[in-house]
Amino acid sequence: MTRTRGNMNPRQGRGARSLLLAISLTAAALAAAACGGCVRSREPAKETAKSVVVARVERSSIVISLEYAARIRPREEIVISSKISGRVAEVKASVGQRVRKGDTLFTIESNDSEAQFRQAKAAVESARANLTRTSDSSLSSQLIQAEASVKQAQVQYDDAKDLAERTEKLYADGAASRQQRDGAEARFKSAGIALEAAKESLALIEERGGPQSTGLASTQVDQAQAAADLARSQVENTTIVSPLSGIVAARAIDPGELVSSSVPAFVVIDVSALIAEASLPESMVERIRVGQSMAVTVEAAGNVELRGVVDTISPAPDPRTQGYTIKIRIDAPSNAVRPGMFARLFIPAERRENVLVVPNGAVITESGVDFVLTVVDGRVRKRTVQTGLSDASTTEIVEGLEEGALLVTEGQSFLNDGDMVAPAQ
Repeated sequence: MTRTRGNMNPRQGRGARSLLLAISLTAAALAAAACGGCVRSREPAKETAKSVVVARVERSSIVISLEYAARIRPREEIVISSKISGRVAEVKASVGQRVRKGDTLFTIESNDSEAQFRQAKAAVESARANLTRTSDSSLSSQLIQAEASVKQAQVQYDDAKDLAERTEKLYADGAASRQQRDGAEARFKSAGIALEAAKESLALIEERGGPQSTGLASTQVDQAQAAADLARSQVENTTIVSPLSGIVAARAIDPGELVSSSVPAFVVIDVSALIAEASLPESMVERIRVGQSMAVTVEAAGNVELRGVVDTISPAPDPRTQGYTIKIRIDAPSNAVRPGMFARLFIPAERRENVLVVPNGAVITESGVDFVLTVVDGRVRKRTVQTGLSDASTTEIVEGLEEGALLVTEGQSFLNDGDMVAPAQ
C-alpha cells in the first residue's frame, strides 16, 4: 500500500485555497447587494395625485319629461281640382315650385265655354231689345222680337240639349261628376222652359198684342242674364289658380288629359310654419294647455331641436286610438325639417324647484346603493346618498350631501377612499 493516495500535492493545495477565496468574495458581494436593497426598500414612496374632473353640488330646478312620437305637417295643405270637366290645355306649375295666391296652375280648353258665353250675351241683348220694343207698345216690333226670342230660345235649347248629352257621356266614362251631369240636365230643362215661355209670349202677342206682354219680356231679360252669368262663370273656371301662397307638393295632370272635379290635380302646401301633430293619452292631456311652449326634436334632420307652441288640443279622443290629438305650431322651422318627417315631443311630467342636484356622472351605483366621491382636502371621501328625480343631465340628491360639496364627476375608475386627487385643468 502506498501513502501518496491520501496526501495533497502542494500545487493542488494552493488551487483549492484560491477557489475557496473566490467563493467567499462572491457570497459577500451578493449579501451586500441584498442588504443594500433592503435599506432602499425602507424609504417611503412619493404619492402622486390622480387627475379628475370635479363639480360643486348646487341648487336648481329639475324637470322630468315624457317622450311621444309626432309627425311634422305643413301649416296648410290644399288639394286643388277643376270645377268643370275638360281637356287640359296648359300646365304652368311643377312639383317643388313656389307659387303665390292667384297664380295660374293649369288651364282647360275653353272654346266651347267661350262660344256658350257669346251666345248667352247675344241672348241678353235680344231680350233687352225685346223689352224695349214691348215697352213702346209697338205690336209689329213686339211680334218681331217675340219671334226672335223663340229662335234664340230654340238655339239655347239645342245647345243645352247637346251639352246634357255630352256630359251624360262623360259621366258614364268617369270624366264628369254627378254634380256636373245634374247641372247640365238642369240647364237643359231650364232651356226647355225658356223655349216654351218664348213660344207662349209670341202666342200671347199674336193673340192679344199691346203692352200687356211687357212683364213677360222683362222676365226673359232676367233669364237671359242668368244664363250669361253662368256661361261667364264656366269660362272663368277654365283657369285654375292657387288658393294660397306656398309650394307645389304634388301634381297629377299633364297637358292633353281629361280632368273633372273628382280628380285631384294639384296639392299646394304652406311651409312658412310647420305643425307637429301627436296623439296623447288622457293622463297627459291635463298637463298641457294652449299657448304652452314645447320642445320638438327631429332625428332625420340631425336631431335638430325646435321650439313650438301648443296651437290646438282635441276636445275628444280619436275613436281609433283613443288618444287626444294636439298640434304644436313651429313658427321658425329649420330648412332641414320637411313635412312628413317623424319627430319626438317632450312633455313635462313632473317638476321640482330649488333642490340639490349633481351631474349624472357623479352618481355611482353598486349593489343597489347610490354613492358619490367627494373631495375633502385633496383626498377622496366616499359618501352614500339618496337620489330623487333624474333628467338628461342632472340627478336630484334627497339626502347625504350639502350644497357646495365638491364631487368627482369624471375619472372615478380605480379611485379608492382616501386617494389623493387634483382637479383637471
